[in-house]
Amino acid sequence: MNRIIIIFLVILTSCSDKKEFEKPNRISPPIMEFDKNQIPTITLKEYYFHGKDSSEINLQKITKFYSENKIAFEKELLTSSNTIKGRKIFYDYKDSLLVQKRTVNANADSTKVAYFYDSKNQLIKSEHYSFKKRISPEVIEKHRKSTDILLSEIDYEENRSWDKYSEIDFIYDSLGRKTQYYAPNLHWDNQNKYKWFYDENGNISIKQSWNHNELIWTENYSHKNNKYSFTRNWNNENTQKEFKFYVYKNELGQKIKEVTTINDSIQSKKTTYEYYKKWNHQKESRLWKK
Repeated sequence: MNRIIIIFLVILTSCSDKKEFEKPNRISPPIMEFDKNQIPTITLKEYYFHGKDSSEINLQKITKFYSENKIAFEKELLTSSNTIKGRKIFYDYKDSLLVQKRTVNANADSTKVAYFYDSKNQLIKSEHYSFKKRISPEVIEKHRKSTDILLSEIDYEENRSWDKYSEIDFIYDSLGRKTQYYAPNLHWDNQNKYKWFYDENGNISIKQSWNHNELIWTENYSHKNNKYSFTRNWNNENTQKEFKFYVYKNELGQKIKEVTTINDSIQSKKTTYEYYKKWNHQKESRLWKK
């Protein structure tokens, strides 16, 4: 009788162990060496106003620079999205190369991106990590076959943790132009590969999106002065076949207007905010409208 009881307890314990979920193997970001003694010398403040009413401008973003080509810090203001509300972005350099980008938002969630270069100082890889509370493994298992998922605070792990969410490789042509972006193993969505093709003037002529070896869409570009347009054709689908996208730039190469047409009739028009930018560099300052 005692032997039967012992066997029953062993089986019960074994079944109980199967219900326990192992803690996932999280991946922490690498420790990047960067120049810690740099001091920002330039402050750039961006202001915007709605429409044509410039009587009331609002401070939207503060950016600090180590030099005109090296950003040190950015702070987003007046944002409504929880992911960027109060977001601060820090840029870390080793010599002249950006080796790490760090962000933290108002919810104390963080990200890190580590950048790696070849002997020509071309970016060949970026690794992306996030630090946040994650859905617990048992909840993921519970909802694996469910399409209706309502989550609450108790469905998340108690503590934040680091984990990698993408690793992207980059390829260039003989002229140093980026021709491929590919995340073969880990990425945030199924469009994990992009390819670029250029015309004789060095402008992008074709851009493609892929899911590994499956073509998703192809964009065909044309360029004229400070404007370019493109059409997007989805593979084996008629989606957006009649659409044409126009992008207008200012003399600084920044987007100022986007127009979408269907069969040459305007479907939507998006004009970016107009900005006032103020540089403070020692005793010099200037103000202009974008």
